[in-house]
Amino acid sequence: MQGIIDEAIEKAMTKVSNKLQHRLEVLKNNKVVLNLWKLYKDFYKKEYESAEEEQERIEKFIANLKIIIKENVRFNDGAKSFKLHMNRFGDMDLPEFRKKMTGLNSVGNGFEESVYIKKLSMERQKRFLVDSVKKRIKTMKDKFNKKLHPGKNRTTTTATSVSMVDYRPYMNPIENQGQCGSCYAFAITAAIEGTYALKIGTRIQLSQQQLVDCSPNNGCSGGYFDATFQYIKQSGGLASEKSYPYVGYGTTPNGNEEEMKRALLTYGPLAAGIYVTSDFQFYGPSQRAGTSDIIDIASCPKSVDHAIAIVGYGTENGQDY
Repeated sequence: MQGIIDEAIEKAMTKVSNKLQHRLEVLKNNKVVLNLWKLYKDFYKKEYESAEEEQERIEKFIANLKIIIKENVRFNDGAKSFKLHMNRFGDMDLPEFRKKMTGLNSVGNGFEESVYIKKLSMERQKRFLVDSVKKRIKTMKDKFNKKLHPGKNRTTTTATSVSMVDYRPYMNPIENQGQCGSCYAFAITAAIEGTYALKIGTRIQLSQQQLVDCSPNNGCSGGYFDATFQYIKQSGGLASEKSYPYVGYGTTPNGNEEEMKRALLTYGPLAAGIYVTSDFQFYGPSQRAGTSDIIDIASCPKSVDHAIAIVGYGTENGQDY
């Protein structure tokens, strides 16, 4: 289906003549673009809460389409070495994409995030100091031995130029981090998995979700390389992807019952927020046979003001809960 999207964009580009490539504002009401938008929504199952939000998204979609067309014209002219393609992120602008889909904290190393990591840092500094002293002693010994035995153990080395390195045969397939800023977890597990396959000859798949949930980072809001590596070292490794699967969030998406069920199956009881109405204020069991006593409010408000624990789901007397 990605090919269908790409083909539709190619047709849109063909419709835009060389003259109009410099006046891309005509795309706003272009029928081809509007048809492409419908195809895009259907393919990626995009749903929006209001007509206003959809209008905002289509404007971002058109802005992104302009970027793709401009850059692919450069590709066709030989000024660019790769093409751009419309994908699931086409209704986001760049700031939103960066906020939702990236998560590497480049400032600092994360050690200040917890006492646990501070202790690791102190231990690391001590080891570094000891290693530095040992290294200096060894260097002094080597210099002394060279003076006593000039020319001994002298070796002639030549620089070896490696023109290409390609570890792709050792890597697992590319994975999708979803709507979660967990790129730090994916990058680190991929590096470890690839190194393991290279050195040991066996493929493994490690749990990114364990790093999202348990490492001293910020879950789906980003993390640090140093803090993550130190957590793995201190923990003695990571669980497998099979035993601790990736779900792509620290919290379930609001109002998404299927994801909530998945989280219940994966983790156990969940903390959740609800909006209290008079139904909750005066709720009590009916004590009548055949009734489920399940609170079923047709139109739940999206705002929340009360915290509850969700301990399961199922069907009782024909009614889902």
